Amino acid sequence: MKNKLTIHLCFLVPFVITVLNLQVLVTMFISTVLAQIIAYFCLGLILLGIVLTLRNRGEFSRTARLWIYFYIIYFVIAIFSGAMHNNYTNIVASTIPFFYVIGFYYYLSLPENRKVFEKTAIISLILSCLTCIYFNSINFDLDVQGVGEYVVDRAQGVYGDANNMALVTVLTFIFIYKVYNPQKIIFKILKIGILAVVFYSLFITFSTTGLSVFIISLVILNSKFFTGLKLIFGICLLPIVYLLLLNLNSLTANMDLVGQQRDKINNLVNVLSLNFEEIDDSGRSELVAEVLHYIYKNPLMGNGVDFGALHQTHNTFIAIWADAGIFVLLFFIIMLGVYYRRAFSCSENIRYFVLPMLLAMCVFMLSLHSVINQPYLMAIFVYLGYLIDDETVEFT
Repeated sequence: MKNKLTIHLCFLVPFVITVLNLQVLVTMFISTVLAQIIAYFCLGLILLGIVLTLRNRGEFSRTARLWIYFYIIYFVIAIFSGAMHNNYTNIVASTIPFFYVIGFYYYLSLPENRKVFEKTAIISLILSCLTCIYFNSINFDLDVQGVGEYVVDRAQGVYGDANNMALVTVLTFIFIYKVYNPQKIIFKILKIGILAVVFYSLFITFSTTGLSVFIISLVILNSKFFTGLKLIFGICLLPIVYLLLLNLNSLTANMDLVGQQRDKINNLVNVLSLNFEEIDDSGRSELVAEVLHYIYKNPLMGNGVDFGALHQTHNTFIAIWADAGIFVLLFFIIMLGVYYRRAFSCSENIRYFVLPMLLAMCVFMLSLHSVINQPYLMAIFVYLGYLIDDETVEFT
């Protein structure tokens, strides 16, 4: 019993710390040294957990194993290319997500551990959303490391980035919607209330990507209900919803929107009206264009570990290409394709949970270069791999 508790703590404590981004908060408000101690402490817990699970592990996931192959290929090529072009970075810090992948690859091999992980993930993700709402209410801004002098127009949560926070809120919503299925009415009401709070934390990020992905995910989550008359009703309802979204500017005219808030509403309207030329990408296209200059110089082998991140590409695919070259990027795309292909072969219950989760993370890869650099997201990817390969699992 004590050994099981120790194993749970070895993996779940680091997971919660990374979900809440406590290391960055400690760096800002307490001590950089203490934050570094926390980082190495978490890494030590992961390594200890791996050792403790070696004798008692379940069947490994062939889908989740693809991440191990990816990271090995990525680091071998990227380290070599970095040495060739004299582009050096902190390799130890860069490999932390890889250790989390290996750790949760072992930990989640046991079905009972996956149940504990689900509960921990839901609680920690909800805490992240609540913190986002609180920070926004007091006008707290991580960029200024305190309460902002001006109104913070987009909630950034504990990550200091509105899009990153939007991704977490979408994942939180999907987790609660599918995994938490209470039987008593009072807890069903509680679930609806929590979902409403999570949606609010998404709304205040004013993320065009987040709101678009949320709408698509919501349709996928409820796709099994669109049969017969419900399907006809849904089709009839679509034009109404579409018209409402097209007129968001009019509907929100009386709201006191400031700065980027109105710009993001305009972006969503432009996306829905297919007016792509008017979409504001917050300067991401210029950053990508800058990195493409270096990519074209070294398209096969890349420029080194974290080269794309250091140049703020805001695109995971471009960042991988910039770091390790075209062959690693192709492997990455094929790996994601395998995730999708195998997800479609799952039971209906699992399929409509895994697909929106994958959709959210993959779409946000187009606007974030940090998706595969965040340990908690990699743990979720490994968890999804196990769900895909376990034919016996069902959400009740």
